[in-house]
Amino acid sequence: MKSFIIKIILLLLLPLVIIISVSLVIPPSKAFQKNLLYAQIDKNELLKKVSNPRIILVGGSNLSLGLDSKRIRDSMNINVINTGVEFALGIKYMLRATSGFIKKGDIIIISPEYHQFFGDFAYGETELLYTTIDVLPQTSKYLDLYQCYKLIPFMPTYIQSKFKGLFEESDNDTTIGVYDRKSFNTFGDAIIHWKMRKKEIPPFPIKGNINNDVFVELNNFREIVDAKKAMLLITFPCFQDLSFAKSSVKIKEVELILRKNGFNLLSNPERYVFPDSLTFDTPYHLTKKGVDLRTTLLIQDIRKVVDTNNAMKICN
Repeated sequence: MKSFIIKIILLLLLPLVIIISVSLVIPPSKAFQKNLLYAQIDKNELLKKVSNPRIILVGGSNLSLGLDSKRIRDSMNINVINTGVEFALGIKYMLRATSGFIKKGDIIIISPEYHQFFGDFAYGETELLYTTIDVLPQTSKYLDLYQCYKLIPFMPTYIQSKFKGLFEESDNDTTIGVYDRKSFNTFGDAIIHWKMRKKEIPPFPIKGNINNDVFVELNNFREIVDAKKAMLLITFPCFQDLSFAKSSVKIKEVELILRKNGFNLLSNPERYVFPDSLTFDTPYHLTKKGVDLRTTLLIQDIRKVVDTNNAMKICN
């Protein structure tokens, strides 16, 4: 009887294994290959080729759609690489994928979205599956077993989209969208939306319990940065005022833990709270006026710890 049940289970699992295996080898559709996730390839090239001195910005789309890195470069006389792409990659992957590119003398500024510190956001979502299977398969080595387990619920969406792509017509549209690979400039900033009007944005409150794994990952990353004789700083993300008001207690909890763990924070969270009028299409994305203001604030904060001659000094 036991042998019979095992055979039935294997028989039922076989189609599932076949479907998953086929989805892994189906190439992404031409339309999807325009997606901003492919900008990670370009940003990795910047990390390889841009010379010191340099600032490396690490985080999600609060960076990619929230800063003018050229202004930072021109003001500080330091090369800037904005590695921010997509919130749903998860801060765990972002840190690990960046660690191998760090050089002596680099200034690493992390700007995680607040949601990364709660629930399972830090482990990534469907976008991370696309990245580690199709876009940059060599980066799958950064996923540990627990993270792979957390990604299982997103597999059906990934598989469905891969098969759906087989029936999509070739995309001949040459228009560059906000979330396209070509929306980024040579510094890694998404700039297409700078000339667009803002959209209505409902508040995005933070839910769930704090994820202590994130702080462990940050500590591990700090050890790597220190070993490579680089500098690690943390700045808080830009965030819509309406969303901040609904989650201020949780955000304060994050700040207190970061300070308790001795991280060098460039400011407090309140400094980067932006009125709804300066947000673009999510609480973490800014209009051009918002980008200009945030860039000004960040330059001021960086100057507190990095002098104009590029000599590094950590504020106590």
